[in-house]
Amino acid sequence: MNLAIDIGNTHMKAGWFDHHQLIELQSKTDIAELSARMHQHPPDRIIVSSVSAHAQQLNKIVPASSRLVVLDGTTPLPFQNSYHTPTTLGTDRIAAVAGAQAQFPDRNLLIIDAGTCVTYDLLTDKGCYLGGNISPGLRMRWQAMHTFTARLPLVSVASPEASKKLAFIGKTTEEGLKSGGLVGMAAEIDQIIRRYADKFAALQVVACGGDIKYLQPWLFSDHIYIPELVLIGLNSIVQYEG
Repeated sequence: MNLAIDIGNTHMKAGWFDHHQLIELQSKTDIAELSARMHQHPPDRIIVSSVSAHAQQLNKIVPASSRLVVLDGTTPLPFQNSYHTPTTLGTDRIAAVAGAQAQFPDRNLLIIDAGTCVTYDLLTDKGCYLGGNISPGLRMRWQAMHTFTARLPLVSVASPEASKKLAFIGKTTEEGLKSGGLVGMAAEIDQIIRRYADKFAALQVVACGGDIKYLQPWLFSDHIYIPELVLIGLNSIVQYEG
């Protein structure tokens, strides 16, 4: 049994795996809940991806019988990492690439993670990670327009269902901000997909991240949405690491 833990900027979630099969998901969990669950059923291996400092707290609660792996730039990976600064590469990006590779081996892959930021990562069909792009996420765009202007309000879209009903042509300032942020981000994603597809044959686009559900009604490009891609990738890495 393996336990994969993804500590993001906003939430922490965990996945329990029997070999390659995800058998239990803990969404929006916390240290106390994880500790209780781990000591009830100690996993053989625990792997952690963290974009914050909270990973250090896990050292205090890991069962003595479990092996802890904290993913970083030195962890062995199931693909070749050609990033020029591997120590600065986000572990969530590494894990998402490994998750896509586990699902679609021997394919040219573009992995898009729409969270606090939007990340684009390219893995070739030869198993070589080339790098990618980072741009502002949905809420960051709305926050920036509010923060760096004198009178524009801070807006949001209540739910993925509400995003489907959003007017493309905003007839109020709030509608214009919502549409500009959401539809503009979808247009960016579509165009970046097209550019990668021009360079890499039979490109498979794999998406994850909480904001993809808001963007999907406005995306034209084919993609496969795998919500637990990072957890799947973490499990793949710890299986490879041995």
